[in-house]
Amino acid sequence: MVLRPVLLALLGTATAASLAAGLLLARGEQASATAAPSSPIPLDGLAGAETFVRAAPPAQAEDPAFKDKVLPFLQKYCVDCHKGEKAKGGLALDGYVSEAAARKDRKNWSAIQHTISSGEMPPKASKKPQPTKEEKEFVVEWIASSLTRVNCSPDVPKDPGRVTIRRLNRAEYNNTIRDLCGVDFKPAEEFPSDDVGYGFDNIGDVLSFQPILLEKYLAAAEKILGTALNVPEPPKSAKQTYRPQNILATPRDAKSKDPGVKIVFKSEGQGFLEKFNFSAEGEYLVRFRGWGSNVGGAHPKVTVRVGGEDVKTFTVDGEPGKAKTYEASVKVRAGEKRVAVAFTNGFEDKNEKKVREFGLELIEIEGPFNPVPPPDSASVKQLLIARPGAGVDARAAAETVLTNFARRAYRRPVKPDEVARLLKLFDLATKQGEPFHVALKLPMKAVLVSPHFLYRIEDDPKNANDVRTLNDFEFATRLSYFLWSSMPDEELFKLAAKGELRKPATLESQVKRMLTDPKAKALSENFAGQWLQLRNLKTLAPDKGFFPGWDDQLRNAMVGEAEAFFEYVVRNDRPVLDFLDADYTFVNGRLAEHYGLKDVKGAEFRKVTLPDVRRGGIITMASTLTVTSNPTRTSPVKRGKWILENVLGTPPPPAAPDVPELPPTGQLKGTLREQMEQHRANPSCATCHAKLDPLGFGLENFDGIGGWRALDNKKPVDASGELPGGLKFNGPAELRKVLLGKADQFRTCFAEKLLTFGLGRGLEYYDKCALDEITKASKENGDKFSALVLAVVKSDPFQKRKGKRSE
Repeated sequence: MVLRPVLLALLGTATAASLAAGLLLARGEQASATAAPSSPIPLDGLAGAETFVRAAPPAQAEDPAFKDKVLPFLQKYCVDCHKGEKAKGGLALDGYVSEAAARKDRKNWSAIQHTISSGEMPPKASKKPQPTKEEKEFVVEWIASSLTRVNCSPDVPKDPGRVTIRRLNRAEYNNTIRDLCGVDFKPAEEFPSDDVGYGFDNIGDVLSFQPILLEKYLAAAEKILGTALNVPEPPKSAKQTYRPQNILATPRDAKSKDPGVKIVFKSEGQGFLEKFNFSAEGEYLVRFRGWGSNVGGAHPKVTVRVGGEDVKTFTVDGEPGKAKTYEASVKVRAGEKRVAVAFTNGFEDKNEKKVREFGLELIEIEGPFNPVPPPDSASVKQLLIARPGAGVDARAAAETVLTNFARRAYRRPVKPDEVARLLKLFDLATKQGEPFHVALKLPMKAVLVSPHFLYRIEDDPKNANDVRTLNDFEFATRLSYFLWSSMPDEELFKLAAKGELRKPATLESQVKRMLTDPKAKALSENFAGQWLQLRNLKTLAPDKGFFPGWDDQLRNAMVGEAEAFFEYVVRNDRPVLDFLDADYTFVNGRLAEHYGLKDVKGAEFRKVTLPDVRRGGIITMASTLTVTSNPTRTSPVKRGKWILENVLGTPPPPAAPDVPELPPTGQLKGTLREQMEQHRANPSCATCHAKLDPLGFGLENFDGIGGWRALDNKKPVDASGELPGGLKFNGPAELRKVLLGKADQFRTCFAEKLLTFGLGRGLEYYDKCALDEITKASKENGDKFSALVLAVVKSDPFQKRKGKRSE
């Protein structure tokens, strides 16, 4: 049956418009959520219905201080290095000719504010003139008061931001199909890879709709429903005949060696089929044709046996040359069983010198009759919640099935006209003679390629700059895709329908339930897998000439450790500061060998207490150390950059393009640390490397795949470091103490990444108030993981959305 000719016509203009919006996104055009159709159901009156709050528009008045003092400061001290396409650090300042232009890039100004106030810029090592203390203080204060300061007072309306309409990424599609249809394969493996933004692949701005995706979605829907609705046909009765050449016999001499083949028993024995496959549970007829000789006043006694049990015994009175057919009825379960015809009363008349004989000419099995229908698969039970029969006609049953399926797929209640369009597809299929479950595939395919399934659609407020509270179904969807990367379950749906999901006690209990559910593994695979860059391990290829211990088992063990550690923190509601330092980790035999840990064997991961202070937390895991190394050596720069980005939340600017690379590992003279001093000799590099290098040097006791070492190029490793400000440390244990001393920075960094992942958008300057509240709530509740998640889902950015900006 062909879906394409009828799909768009029967799904209506909303579908066509939404697919068009997706194609606009694929071409990189500006396609907003308001350009796509809103939800086809009126949300007024639903549980958790929308509310509107007018947010204060940003001030537009020009401040003369910008042109009088700020712009001259930039031109005198900054623009020479930060202009045009080759701007240092990728930051061009020559375009900020007015306060209005500056206001559009508040994120950049936040970075400018930080670098000037910290003394990092302008670089002191350069020969260019330096600003006075008063000049720097004025510019920093002006940036803070005019561009980056956000009023977080409770009585001031907050901007919750606005998430671009989001297509399900590959992981979300697979998980949603699993929960919606009950299938256990991953159809999205055939889809193009998802783009990444802000470190994650669930960001609405980069989840474009490539035209090839529609074909992939159609093919996937066909495969999914073919598997999920695989209702086996009742087995048909069949007759199978076995002649002597296909029948085994004991004793063996009962079977003639003659090619003509016949079986004649002159003593007790049996002819049998070693493994007959009974296709279904039901009644079968077992027949045999045979003859016997009357010796000693009796004919042969022959018993039919199935699976070692006697079914029926016959007196075989057919004469030689005039064989008769004998038939036994037996009920059996499906499966392979031995079927035997046994001669049980062998006799020899020594006076007459005669032997009672039984001749077997064939065995025949027919059935099943009245077969027991095979049990429905879990997916069939999940989808076919109604069927024709017992006074219910096929169309009424289809309406029940499709209403439930569309509700779950669209993650909201469906309107009668939506169901009516789906029923037209069911009618089309039934007119072509399709049985009930097959006819349902066509409308279900339409659901699986609908934008209301493929996209997470949320209504925009009616007016630009208005703020709307999400309805409970939209909120439940955000919650489930945040923690499970999948659709809400029935418990969330029921709470959303009752309008109870946002009640404080209910929301807290649901968050804790979801975090301990097996589906929360998606949080470690998708959030942690990208935060900790575990996915990058799949493509890394350390040079086995330098690291002969590297293999796929070690690669997989590294990922397994990080995921198991993250899952333990989540499921046991541990403090998030465990990520910085912990006296435990998870290893299997392969990783334990790599770490030098004893008494751990096998492939299973188990929690172990670390024997010393060498390791602890995420920065000393082999996975982190490997993704921040080069194929032939460590990279203190990459390791330092990783810590700045993923632990401290202060990413450095891009490296200057004209800095020469270090010589190959084999040509290094002395230690890697000694060779890296050339970076600090370059004034354009010194400022950044003063922050990067010390953090990386603190991990130099770990080689390029995370193994411990005491020597580098036959010289003792120097793992000491000094951060800007004079803070000193030596080795990974002291480095971890330094990071614990910056726990507030880590809380903010981790909260920012969790909120980014949960929202599906990058954070903006106006998210500062929400971020501060989240980190405060986390700290006040012992930094428990659930407290941080609960603070995220209670935040305005997670619970609300703003309209399309007018600016």
